[in-house]
Amino acid sequence: MSAAGLFQRQCGEYLISDDPARFDAGAMHDFLVREAYWARDRSRQETEVAAANSVVIGIYGADGSMVGGARIVTDRTTFGWLADVYVLAEHRGRGLGKALVAAACEHPSVAGIRRLMLITADAHELYRPAGFSELPQPGRFMERVPDSEARSGGDAALGEAIGPGTAAQPAATGPGTPDPAADGAPRAHVAWQGSELPDPRTAAVAQVASFLLEIVGTEGPVTADRAYRLYIRASGSSKVTQRARAPMEQALGRLKLRGQVEVDELDNAGEVQQVLRMTGTAAVVVRELGERSLYEVPLNEIAELMGHKRQELLGRAGSGEQPAHAVAGVIQQAALRRASPDRLKRAVLDTYGLIRMTQAAEQYLGAALALLESDP
Repeated sequence: MSAAGLFQRQCGEYLISDDPARFDAGAMHDFLVREAYWARDRSRQETEVAAANSVVIGIYGADGSMVGGARIVTDRTTFGWLADVYVLAEHRGRGLGKALVAAACEHPSVAGIRRLMLITADAHELYRPAGFSELPQPGRFMERVPDSEARSGGDAALGEAIGPGTAAQPAATGPGTPDPAADGAPRAHVAWQGSELPDPRTAAVAQVASFLLEIVGTEGPVTADRAYRLYIRASGSSKVTQRARAPMEQALGRLKLRGQVEVDELDNAGEVQQVLRMTGTAAVVVRELGERSLYEVPLNEIAELMGHKRQELLGRAGSGEQPAHAVAGVIQQAALRRASPDRLKRAVLDTYGLIRMTQAAEQYLGAALALLESDP
């Protein structure tokens, strides 16, 4: 404690302090909405109110600016919750994250309480040295999430420290459900942007898993092949070799085991296509092609788009104003011709701005059409 009664710790040139007058809730908010997917829908006012009703701890640089922070929600006797832990990317690699977590655990507001908790998607190794561990009896814990919060994903990772490259993900619906906003007009595709990732062949599995989680959180639903290619490209390589793929598959297995990522397996002409998405998010989101190749678009996404295009073609074919009893057969045949497999495949290419129907493209679109036809 300082002479003024404030809780302070020095970490090199940085000062960690619980001074509420110094804490910059605006700086925290700017980081959270930009990089923390768990707070993507939070307003500035909500962040300010949350900070005002929490024990706040900030990290301050030599110039006095806040470069990281955290909140503690606690009754100061029995229970505490560590939330919104972050360090700006340009100040990482200096032990500030660990120092911040240690300071939070040593803070007088929680130092003697019975239980301090947090939620993290991938930063387990940051918190473990401070004494945090997985719940020994998770089945005893329950939560209540308002409907609106469940739909938006809520603060799904309240205690997480975020690594570089994290971006907001689409709003969640129930698990396994298609995108409710997909009315035939594809959404923009948000591409994950990252660089300087560690080589998956030599990096720790937990580290590889954290970056895969970033990719899925940004691009999901995303094919596993694309996620692996994005990782490899960001690590400075150009080809996903079997040696590089193996540790990434192991990392994916860890994310599945923790319940952080769901994997949908689709039939791609006898082969299995894995589509990755954050747990609880929509299984299908129809988007523009964006930076993806045709073969990086999940098959169920193409199938959903085909379904919309089929309805458009059938609707146009049956929109005439002639009496139905005189032309019903003609209209039906015209509709079927317009919604034929070839027309549907071409409609997908047109939507994506692609021109050439190669043999590989036709086969891939055929697999998507088979998926559409198999949907009851």
